Amino acid sequence: MYTASHRILGRIEPGPMGLFSYLNIPTTNYLEVEGALLNRLHQPSRMVARYQTLWVVKDEIVTVLLSTRGEIGPSGVARGGYSTMVAHWVHLVLGGYELRGQVETPGKFNYGSFMIEGDRIFIPMYNTELIAILFPDIRASSPAMLFNREMVDAIALLPKEAIPPRSSPETAQALT
Repeated sequence: MYTASHRILGRIEPGPMGLFSYLNIPTTNYLEVEGALLNRLHQPSRMVARYQTLWVVKDEIVTVLLSTRGEIGPSGVARGGYSTMVAHWVHLVLGGYELRGQVETPGKFNYGSFMIEGDRIFIPMYNTELIAILFPDIRASSPAMLFNREMVDAIALLPKEAIPPRSSPETAQALT
């Protein structure tokens, strides 16, 4: 998890509906992290503290990186319904970070419906890369993340030449 000033490593127990639903519950404004390790962004190799439990205000969370796509939760919940989704490669600027990755929308990308409509605060992003703007050595990649849409300063669709090359599972299996 990244805030504007810290990186927090730990476990979150979201329950059976996944982290997407857990972070977007409107009746709680904090997140409980178990086994938390706290690092300052400007000193990434120095651990500030270790806590059995750390409570983090949701509004201050910029992004939560996940180790697998499945941790987001059931796809129908994360997507907002059971419609055909289209992946769009985007570049986001938010809370002192730049994010690149794929977001999914029903059909053509529409900024208004993606960023303004609905009441979800955290939006899923896939095949992601994070760079801290003031500390460019701080980079992270993840198969999935949830970012705080209320912190977004700017968003753009990536041009085709900026989209990272990915091999399909079939191609990767043929090469092995």
